[in-house]
Amino acid sequence: MLSMCFQFLSLIGSCYRYLLRRSALELFLVNRSNFFFDFGSSEGRRNAYQAIVHAHPPYLNNIYLATQRPGQLLKRAKLMERWARWEISNFEYLMQLNTLAGRSYNDITQYPVFPWILSDYNSENLDLSNPSSYRDLSKPVGALNPDRLQKFQERYTSFDDPVIPKFHYGSHYSSAGTVLYYLVRVEPFTTLAIKLHGGKFDHADRMFSDISATWNGVLEDMSDVKELVPELFYLPEVLTNENSIDFGTTKLGEKLDTVKLPAWAENPVDFVHKHRMALESEYVSAHLHEWIDLIFGYKQQGKEAIAANNVFFYTTYEGTVNIDKISDPVQQRATQDQIAYFGQTPSQLLTVPHLKRKPLSEVLHLQTIFRNPKAIKPYAVPSPEHCNLPAAAIHASSDMVVVVGLNAPAAQVAQHKWQPNTPDGQGTPFFFQHGKATSGSAGGNLIRMFKGPAGTGEEWQYPQALAFAVSGIRSQAIVSITCDKEIITGGHADNSIRLISSDGAKTLETAHAHCAPVTCVALSANSDYLVTGSRDTTVLLWRIHRALASHSSVVGESSTVSGTMPSTSSSSASPLLLEKNHRRRIEGPIQVLRGHHSEILSCCVSSDLRMVVSCSHSSDVLLHSIRKGRLIRRLDGVVADTVCLSSDGFVMTWNESQHILSTFTLNGILIAKTELPFSSSISCMEISVDGRSALIGINSQENGRAYNNSCNSQSSKSGIEAFYSESEETHDCNKINAPSPSICFLDLHTLEVFHVLRLKEGQDITALALNKDNTNLLVSTWDKQLIIFTDPALSLKVVDQMLKLG
Repeated sequence: MLSMCFQFLSLIGSCYRYLLRRSALELFLVNRSNFFFDFGSSEGRRNAYQAIVHAHPPYLNNIYLATQRPGQLLKRAKLMERWARWEISNFEYLMQLNTLAGRSYNDITQYPVFPWILSDYNSENLDLSNPSSYRDLSKPVGALNPDRLQKFQERYTSFDDPVIPKFHYGSHYSSAGTVLYYLVRVEPFTTLAIKLHGGKFDHADRMFSDISATWNGVLEDMSDVKELVPELFYLPEVLTNENSIDFGTTKLGEKLDTVKLPAWAENPVDFVHKHRMALESEYVSAHLHEWIDLIFGYKQQGKEAIAANNVFFYTTYEGTVNIDKISDPVQQRATQDQIAYFGQTPSQLLTVPHLKRKPLSEVLHLQTIFRNPKAIKPYAVPSPEHCNLPAAAIHASSDMVVVVGLNAPAAQVAQHKWQPNTPDGQGTPFFFQHGKATSGSAGGNLIRMFKGPAGTGEEWQYPQALAFAVSGIRSQAIVSITCDKEIITGGHADNSIRLISSDGAKTLETAHAHCAPVTCVALSANSDYLVTGSRDTTVLLWRIHRALASHSSVVGESSTVSGTMPSTSSSSASPLLLEKNHRRRIEGPIQVLRGHHSEILSCCVSSDLRMVVSCSHSSDVLLHSIRKGRLIRRLDGVVADTVCLSSDGFVMTWNESQHILSTFTLNGILIAKTELPFSSSISCMEISVDGRSALIGINSQENGRAYNNSCNSQSSKSGIEAFYSESEETHDCNKINAPSPSICFLDLHTLEVFHVLRLKEGQDITALALNKDNTNLLVSTWDKQLIIFTDPALSLKVVDQMLKLG
């Protein structure tokens, strides 16, 4: 089959097949929807593909035009090398391999296949650091039990047929029946399972009811060598009977309902979480290439497959059967049914051994502050009076730190040059150079105030964007900084949002669509989407386009866009000329998201999850889709003041009045809940790039505002140690009793504190920021300090690697 990905009207293509024939197309749209078409013949598929290519859709990826062979696509896309460098996760890599090898969510006969990862389903506690907890990934499922393998080998040796080649296994590791076995509890698989078994469910004793029993079956049963489906690594609902379906009763009279879990799993959410952690573990990362060799690689067929005890019935392999040349319609139909229901081996992607993944200790960009938090140390940036503090928002790129002052939207903006994880030769594991307050007239909508340079005793002042702020709106909530290091602000009296440059606080664009002041803004991780919440009770979704090098020279001072109407400029230039020379950075709004009944307090967006999460005073937390703007989920009874969304699909909420911090799945299942003392409040929340951990900034509060807690004072100490000290976990049951002010490291799944960074009295936190690879944490405090937390050993490793590379 040929697989394509449309970007608006664009596509990329790769080889694929349907029922072992190259006769189908799968279309992937940029909004993550996809469509599967079988044209019945290779010629029909080829004609459709050529028609799409000849239409010249924009942004067509040349990789997919150069070849349609899966193995070549894998090589050209550099996926294996990216995985070996830990640039993509094990889960993501397996999904990419499945797609390239012709397996799709749209084809139940060629569903994505995932490996059994664990072998321990009996212990009370799962030890992911113990190699014996894992399955041997160098062997196919049929070879895991030596006694049963001997029987398979005897069958292979003794089998003699003039037409049918020898094989170890008559069944397959992935088939339509296997998929329905695991997914029968969710639609549309429930209905498909009924159709497969002639209008009723299979007998309850043969259905998926116990994970441990299923594992024992694939080890013992001569006709059972099935692997897993990807849902068991992210969708706990496949283990529960959410639709209250009557699956029947077993021979022992037990009613089949929710799947029985291993002793080490508290519930389906906990099982899926630990199962995913096992998939991404260092042990699996070191051995996953061995399983890939069996399923997609050089041990899939031929002599290597025989040596690896990995030979299946011949009709499962691509190229062994030509259905179009079978003249007898009855035999042709029977062959099609056998291929459809008894399994198909993926297209072979590699004929040489797969690369090994680098040891995690050698991957510098993964040595995050979450990996070894006790090793991180604080470094106060010298001359903090030149840092534009306290900050409402901070953004740390690979070469620059952008600081937006606390008085947003009329805040001052500062740029500082830096190089993280690079020793400065003076004991600091990063370079940091203060930004320069250059002179010059602002003009237009700007106010620039400059005083004497450093050393004159006068305070530096950075460029400031003129704005009429609306009272009662939190500064932190209405400021976001893009990947292009430009600032987006809300809270303006004219109900607008503005795009502001960081190198002069110039207003580049202004957009209007809300009917009341904007109360919160948020960007997706790659800054391609923006969401804005307002006192008009709506949440708007915008698309953000990347900056062009000639942007400022073309646009001039600023431009304005109102709603979805053609935009007009504040300059005297022709709108048509401007539109020709300049692509609007802020496009939209592309969706209007409704459902709240009062002012929006917080919102967030994920382009990967295609989801927007928002909260307001009197409404539940709402989840909307990016694609159509529909309300997907209402977290009933969940009231929040702040929401965050992780890359793995966890929603974290903070309720100020109840002092409750909670996490939920996207389907609204409560994962964990913890309580903070009423003397403390959360000022900032950040989630790690891998979605496993979270940071919360805890401040003291009295009558709703920050204050200094004398019991945490360390003013009698001197030096940097006087400002910070490490504290072990203070988590007691489901409460966080951390000191104030402090920064807590939380496990996002359990909300348990695994490390605390304690700050000095008076250093209430105004902003937190993680750099892209999460190796540095930047903290702005109320007493105008900028502190950077990092592991000093990491900079030494970076230098050592640079020396090795010459």
